Order: sequence, then structure tokens, then C-alpha cells
Amino acid sequence: MARIVIVDDEPIIGIGLKTLIWEYQRFSEIDTFTDGESALLNIIANPPDVVLTDIRMPRMDGLELCRNIQQQLKLFTKVVVLSGYGDFAYAQKCMSYGVQEYLLKPITEIELFPVLDKVLAMRDAALISFTLFEQWIDQLEEAVWMLDTVRANELLEVGKRELFPSDTDMQQYQRVCDAVRLLLKKLNARGAYKMEVKPLLEGNTVTTITYEWFQAEIGLWIQRLSEYRKHERINVLEAAIQYIEEHLFQDELSLDMVAGKLGVTPTYFSHYFKKNTNETFVQYRMRKRIDKAKQLLAVPHYKIIDIGAEVGYESYPHFSRVFKKATGYSPTEYRALLGIK
Repeated sequence: MARIVIVDDEPIIGIGLKTLIWEYQRFSEIDTFTDGESALLNIIANPPDVVLTDIRMPRMDGLELCRNIQQQLKLFTKVVVLSGYGDFAYAQKCMSYGVQEYLLKPITEIELFPVLDKVLAMRDAALISFTLFEQWIDQLEEAVWMLDTVRANELLEVGKRELFPSDTDMQQYQRVCDAVRLLLKKLNARGAYKMEVKPLLEGNTVTTITYEWFQAEIGLWIQRLSEYRKHERINVLEAAIQYIEEHLFQDELSLDMVAGKLGVTPTYFSHYFKKNTNETFVQYRMRKRIDKAKQLLAVPHYKIIDIGAEVGYESYPHFSRVFKKATGYSPTEYRALLGIK
């Protein structure tokens, strides 16, 4: 079940809407407020699924309330404006603040219920997709930070294809604004270089904030960061190989461990390593360990059971299985091939 907040300076209208929405039977909690300021405090403290608000109200009008909700709650709270004013300028301004629907008073369940169906469906879709969106943002932020233009462009193509709605300009505009804010927050949290963009919500910029603009902006961010670092890229591969070589024969050596040491996410490191070596991290680690095991098996006085531990496998059965998978022979068979008994 969902929660809705109704904001209208006429108490009788608020009560009537509350009664009507109870009949809709999809909201377990309905709160009413007579001014935007009081409503906003409640909305921030306990974000609802839907806000149904009037425009003309004391203390804080509906437009200002919509602007605050759009800036602070982003994807989850959906807003429907209900007003007695049919001025298109209001509707246009509301849409620039992420409002999903603009309805005129008086209203009945015939007009209201389909709109509530629509915004709840949008809320559900946003909740499902937000995890994927955050993961994509994390990967894109890392590519920018590493000055990895190729990876950034790959991710931008994925985003354009899978994450950014193209059915309306306003939906794409809203999602691009969310992406820019999240990226700026993550990049600036690193504390090395302050990334900035022009205000995103100025009225005359609404039609210019497109996904193509976003793609170009990412390129500018990489360029600025590169100039700040004097065009010196962090050599992740070189640092990774050095760390792996130093810890190759430790049983606990893992992809997460190497990524953590380098200050990158496992997802980024896995993609970067495979792209630059044509091997996964696990394949590379196994190959290097098996090469070392072959060298030790060629030394007669080394006990086979000790060689597994020497190259990073605490369990001999595990070492034997890995060795046979890699070479086609068990350690004992391999040593016999070398003429060592």
C-alpha cells in the first residue's frame, strides 16, 4: 500500500479529496495540509509516494512546493497538481519541476483515479529501475575519475539505450538532471577537484538539457579533470599487476581485494582488467599460479602436497582439481611426464 499527501488551502476541499481517495483503496495513509510549508516539512521527514497539491496557497505556494520536492526527493515521490487555474504557463512551470499531471478543479473519481493509477505505476517502475540506475552512475563516475573515455562512452551508450526514457522530453530531462546531480555529488566527494555545471532548472534551459548534452558534458568533465592532473592517467593495470604479483600466492587474494587496494569498484576493475589483458582476473590468477606450480613440480625434492600451498591453494584436492582443469593432467601425472618419480 502507498501513502499520499494532499495540500490545499481550503480545508473542505482537502477533506473531500481525502474521502474520495479512500474510495480508491490503494493508499493506506492519507495526510492533508493547508499550506505548502507545513506539507514540505512532513514530506521531507516521511516521503510519500504521491503528493496532490493546489497552486495558490499561503506561506509556500504549490510551485515552490513542487520545486523543493523535485530537488530533494528526486525519483520516488510523484506529484500531481490540482488547480482552479487553467493558465498553461502554470502547467509548463509545473512540468519543469517534475510534476507528472496537471488537473483542473472540480474533479471526480473519473478524472482522478486513472491519474493515480498512472503515477503509482511510474513510482513502481522508478523503484525497480533505481538500483540499476545507481549502479550505472557508480560505473560512469569511476570511468570519469579514471579518465577512461572509452569506458565512459560505452556506459553512455548503455544508458541511452536502457536507462533513459525517450517517450517524452520532460522525462528524459528529469532523468538527466538526476544523473548530473548524483555524478557531481560522487565526484566532488573525492575532494580532489570541484566539478561544476550551470544551474539545471532555469526556465530557459529546459529544452537544452538532453541526453546528447549530458554525453557532451561528460566529455568536458574528463577533459577538465585530465587538465587538472596534467594529463596523467591513473595506470590501473600497472598497479593491479604489481599488487597481484606481490600477493599472488596468498590464498585469500581476490578481485575485491585488488579493487579495494586500487580504490576502484570490483565491477569497474573486472571490466578494465579483462579489456586490457583479454583474461578475467580469475583466469589470470590461475594461469600465473599454475605456471609457478609447473616450475616447482620440475624440482624433484619438492613434495607435491606442499606445492599447492606454495602457490596459494590451502587445500590439496582443490589445487589438484584446478591444475588438472588447466593442464589436462593431475600434478602427479604432470611430474611423471617430466620423468620425475
